[in-house]
Amino acid sequence: MEDDIEYKEAYVFGHKFRDLPGNIDDLVTLEREGCIYSHFWDELSQTFKYYKIKFTPVEIFQYVEAHIAKSQFDAALEKGLSFKKALSAIENEEIAQRVLSYGNYGKTQMKDGTFDDIRGCLGSFFPPDIEKLVCGNKHERYENVFEIDKVDKIDLIYNQLDQFPIIAKFLSNRKHNRHSYIIENEYDVQDLLFVCLKSVFDDIRLEEWTIKHGTKSKRIDIVIPTVDTVIEVKYVRSKQHANEITDELKIDFESYHVHPNCKTLICFVYDPKGFIIDSDIIAKELSGRRVNKKSQFEVKVFIRI
Repeated sequence: MEDDIEYKEAYVFGHKFRDLPGNIDDLVTLEREGCIYSHFWDELSQTFKYYKIKFTPVEIFQYVEAHIAKSQFDAALEKGLSFKKALSAIENEEIAQRVLSYGNYGKTQMKDGTFDDIRGCLGSFFPPDIEKLVCGNKHERYENVFEIDKVDKIDLIYNQLDQFPIIAKFLSNRKHNRHSYIIENEYDVQDLLFVCLKSVFDDIRLEEWTIKHGTKSKRIDIVIPTVDTVIEVKYVRSKQHANEITDELKIDFESYHVHPNCKTLICFVYDPKGFIIDSDIIAKELSGRRVNKKSQFEVKVFIRI
């Protein structure tokens, strides 16, 4: 896990791969480290956790061969070929037969009783053991990689904020006629960011209120007690709202002095249409230590488009 670049294409294992969202990242990591990283549900903590999955040399070969076949199949489909003819474009006949017979030849019964043909999904290209390995069914093979200290965990939050626009844009234009996740307000930003951070922080909480400050209390968007961090989310609705964001944040800052978990206040401003001018300057000016007679905390402002 050397970097957090999202690859659209890459030359790895002697082959050029493209248009495999997310999976190209795994191939790059697999070539570098001999492993991939993934989120799986943990029953004990009732949350998603992040794991390192080491591959044997044979598994690496099978994993790469499956992706080569998937690329050949997808390229044929893009040319307008039928499913059957796209299968014939797969050079590895064993993998082509595996895809053809996957899910009892496309007769997979869903929970609601209907049948769905999922042949052609990436899982249909893998041998059964590889599919189990990458889909969370071989727990003894997974290494939890987030046993790290508080400073590193806060850095993980910053990284997620940097990656948020990429995640949001990807979910807004999903393939295979899947429903898109459209961000239209602060609640949409808050929910997606919460899901992104939940895999790292077991104790993360969504929406709670501060103790009353004067006659008012304030709703906090996200609280992470283990790192004494609270997150304020803003969504820039218009040019006029962009002009008001600075004053809004300055007023909000004062509400957090009474919150016991506020040692770091992160203000995440999502501005997908780029209404804010000089966002870097504004973020720098607003960031810094806030002190009053009873408390102090560090403010970090992130404005992302």
